[in-house]
Amino acid sequence: MKTEIKILHSSCCAKGSPIKAQIEKIASKNNISISIEELSELKDTMIYGTMIFPSLVINGNVYDYKHYASDAKLLALLN
Repeated sequence: MKTEIKILHSSCCAKGSPIKAQIEKIASKNNISISIEELSELKDTMIYGTMIFPSLVINGNVYDYKHYASDAKLLALLN
C-alpha cells in the first residue's frame, strides 16, 4: 500500500523543498512506498483546514511539520 503524502507550503515558498527530499530519503531507506504532491496555492491548501505551513497531509491526516521534523518522527508517521 502506497502512503499518500501532500506537503503544504505557503504560496511564497518554492516547490522542491528539502522536506520532500527528507521524506523520500526516509522512505527509501525503510522500503516504504510513497507518493508525494506539493501544494502551495491557497485554494489547494485551505481544503485541509490548516494555516500552519509547512504542513504534511499523510493518508488524509494533517500534521504540523515543525513538530515532526526529525527523521525518527517522520518515519513513525510513515509507518
